[in-house]
Amino acid sequence: MTLTTPFYRRAQRSPQDLKEALAHAISRCCSAHHLRGLHGRAIAFGLRHNLYVASLLIARYFHFGDPATARLVFDDGRRGGPSKTLLWNSLIRGYLNNGRPRSALHVYREMVAARPLAQCEPDRVTFHLVITACTHLSEFDLGSRVGGHARAKGLDSDLIVGTALLDMHGKAGEIGSARKVFDGMASRDVVAWNAMIAGYSRVGSFYEAVRLFNVMRLGQGVLPSEATLVSLISGCGRSGSPKDGEAIHADAIKLGFEASLFVLNSLIEMYTNCDCLGVACKLFDRMVFKDAVSWSTMIGGYVQHKRPYDALKLFEWMIMNTQTPPTRSILVNVILACADLGDWEEGKLIEEKYLTSKQSESASDPSMVTTLAYMYAKCGKLDVSLNLLDRVEVRGDTIAWNAVMKAYAELGIVDKVLYLTLVMQRRGINPDLVTIVTLLSAISHTTFLKKVMEAHAQIIKRGFEMERQIANCLVDAYAKSGSITDSSKVFHDIAEKDVVSWSTMIKAFAWEGKVAEVLNHFELMRETDTRPNHFTFLSLLSACSHAGLAEKGWKIFNCMKEEYGLEPGVEHLTCLVDMFCRAARLSDAYSLLKNVMQRTISHAALWNTLLSACRLHGDVVIGEAAARHLFQLEPENAANHKMLADIYISAGRRDDANGVLRLLNANGLDSIPGCSWYEAG
Repeated sequence: MTLTTPFYRRAQRSPQDLKEALAHAISRCCSAHHLRGLHGRAIAFGLRHNLYVASLLIARYFHFGDPATARLVFDDGRRGGPSKTLLWNSLIRGYLNNGRPRSALHVYREMVAARPLAQCEPDRVTFHLVITACTHLSEFDLGSRVGGHARAKGLDSDLIVGTALLDMHGKAGEIGSARKVFDGMASRDVVAWNAMIAGYSRVGSFYEAVRLFNVMRLGQGVLPSEATLVSLISGCGRSGSPKDGEAIHADAIKLGFEASLFVLNSLIEMYTNCDCLGVACKLFDRMVFKDAVSWSTMIGGYVQHKRPYDALKLFEWMIMNTQTPPTRSILVNVILACADLGDWEEGKLIEEKYLTSKQSESASDPSMVTTLAYMYAKCGKLDVSLNLLDRVEVRGDTIAWNAVMKAYAELGIVDKVLYLTLVMQRRGINPDLVTIVTLLSAISHTTFLKKVMEAHAQIIKRGFEMERQIANCLVDAYAKSGSITDSSKVFHDIAEKDVVSWSTMIKAFAWEGKVAEVLNHFELMRETDTRPNHFTFLSLLSACSHAGLAEKGWKIFNCMKEEYGLEPGVEHLTCLVDMFCRAARLSDAYSLLKNVMQRTISHAALWNTLLSACRLHGDVVIGEAAARHLFQLEPENAANHKMLADIYISAGRRDDANGVLRLLNANGLDSIPGCSWYEAG
């Protein structure tokens, strides 16, 4: 509707009709030019100070990307008399919706300062908007203070205020505070439930998130939304449990979300993170519609699983057969694939085609420039990387320098890492925590104690010695350089030791074969109520295996699951099987593998260790059982047949041995080199 329509001319008979017609026209206008015309009419008809009309003008100016004029309308509206909360909320909402949460907070501060002189008391909408702005900016302390003001007004149990507080506390990792707000809410809609479930998923409390999900739909009858399932699926991806992921996937199908793009994208990411890349690929192939997120997730999944060639193939297929634009996220993953392949020429072609155009928004993106610098460094092109580090977007950016250092550290070229550290400091760029950690990680692979000591001196000089992450790296670096004494000194100086501190020290003692110190430090760790993790138990089991403490190792293995609820991985099982084999307890090793058959069925190394031990100790029965599994897992590995033949020969069963060797010849494996995994010690 415009102001020249017959309706508008009739509306001139009544001021109220005039205001309503003008407000309707403002809310429906389709261009900034049209809006400015309506704004002029509002001034002409004396409605410039009308709060309702002014708030609509503010909203529409923001809609057309003109925050400056929106602010002028707000200031003009304030000059007409006491400014109502509606006007302030319109300006705060406009800044927030336009991606300017910092400006939204500035307006709130103005509002609070103006309260004694104006009728602008914050209401439920104000608190909702301001807490949301604090969440976007990670200003959690300020958000908590604003929440305190809302609580003082009795608004913390309000639905929209409570939901904003839930979201903020959840993203801050303050799950206890979030639950307190949730439990105190007078009513809860699906958005509130989603915020609480997302909070639990984000902090790793996946099973609590699932429990709340069941209460939500079964106990309270609230229907889940796409966002509910996405939060649960993401939490499952963080937990790394494919079994739980399949259960949530089944729930998504039952609830009718099997075709939801957001849910499918989350499922692909979850299966990728749970090491089920094959399932992710099948899901991706079955998708009727794919957006840029779908392609980016699948390409990134290939990169994550060290299949860079497949990542590049998928990218090329996308470009040739779809209209999907190569987004920043897709290009980052493709360039990382080039880095893994060491193919800088392909990386350069992608850079020239998609990142040198003036129309490309990604060309000047600091993270993209950093990824390119990393790729060229990983391909040995240091000069190109340094040129990229000189670009305006990343000049002086420590993150970019750290990326190039990381590339050379991964290649094991320590001299280049040290060189980059020096060049970086000469250019006036101060190393940060990541720089030092990368440097220590590179040095720790050289076993040069002098280099570690030099790095330690620089750490003290720059005041990083109190950083726990750096101290943990120093413990590891000194241990790898053969100085367990220095490792212990650094460890004991850590004021607040975390699980990484304890695990690193335990691993250091395990390398040195000091099993008594390993077990002693584990007990000390438990006394401090530090919860051990998978890496802690891996070091403990390795130490017990090499020391021949089979019974102690078995108790530790059981403690892992029964006391701490940690599911043993293949690495832990390998240690335990090796430990039993060294102690000639082959029946225990075989029983263990049978009990965890589902997880070990595709891991030939475990059965190979057992078969090698059977050859060493002359156990025919268990040797035959282990060989049967290996013939299925590695049908072309001649070494398995030969080991079984050796076992038969040792037992005096020459005919059986000849039968195995004839089978070997019949399958054409006699000329294929074998491979045995067992290392006796």
